[in-house]
Amino acid sequence: MGENSKIIFIVGIQRSGTTILDNLFTRHKDTAYCENFSSRFYMSPWKFRFIPILLKLQKLKYGKKFQPVSAEGRVWRRYFTEIDYLDESDVSKEIMNYYNLVVKTQLKAFNANNFVNKNPANCLRIRWINKMFPDARYIVIWRDEKAVVTSIYQKMIKEWSVDLNTEYEHGYHGYVTVKEKFGPNVSKMEACINYYNHIKKKFLQDLFIIENRKIEMQYEHFIKNTRDELKKLYRFTGLKWYDELDEIIPKQLQQENNEKWKRLPEFELKLLQKHFPS
Repeated sequence: MGENSKIIFIVGIQRSGTTILDNLFTRHKDTAYCENFSSRFYMSPWKFRFIPILLKLQKLKYGKKFQPVSAEGRVWRRYFTEIDYLDESDVSKEIMNYYNLVVKTQLKAFNANNFVNKNPANCLRIRWINKMFPDARYIVIWRDEKAVVTSIYQKMIKEWSVDLNTEYEHGYHGYVTVKEKFGPNVSKMEACINYYNHIKKKFLQDLFIIENRKIEMQYEHFIKNTRDELKKLYRFTGLKWYDELDEIIPKQLQQENNEKWKRLPEFELKLLQKHFPS
């Protein structure tokens, strides 16, 4: 990594808006991130050397406006699962070298100075990340708790049968594992509530570590004032706004229904209101 290189982590509990924020934030021409090739080569880091060449060929094929798809999941799941809580003791020399190589490769591939990572699992990894990247900056996004838990629950229901037949790393089986660990004897909704509360508790207890290097934002404000909110985030991370971004970044996003939880069956609705009364 060069002397001017910066690392930016977009952190939020899953279903909090991290994906749309990441997709728009990384439209800036001076940002890099893990894309499909890094996910494909994640177990063979010696192949990372080919990523700058492969991306260059893709840009030649699809044109200057080609935007590689963000696909960081496998890279950040190589050593641990999404539900593992990590601290400084979980950083080894091998792990540090691996992720430094990941960042260095993507900065070169994108010809950029800012590496951006979005991974909801990082809510459980603040200490781990901070050990490896002590100068990194963080964008923390929050969303209404009822909306987040409802979205996690609906995704669990949708992907349950898929998880049963999907091969994951380290014995993890997606939402099936979440149910086993956070609610083996309760409903899936209750398991999701327990899962959310566990992540939030761990996340909040470690946020003080990055207190002077983070900016927090609310999902509901972001979708209503998208361009203005992104400008704030760019200023915080040292990125400059340029005219082309006015064409790429919308002033606001389509208002998604943030109150789907109100249409839950009565039992699930009461359960949600009991745990999140405000």
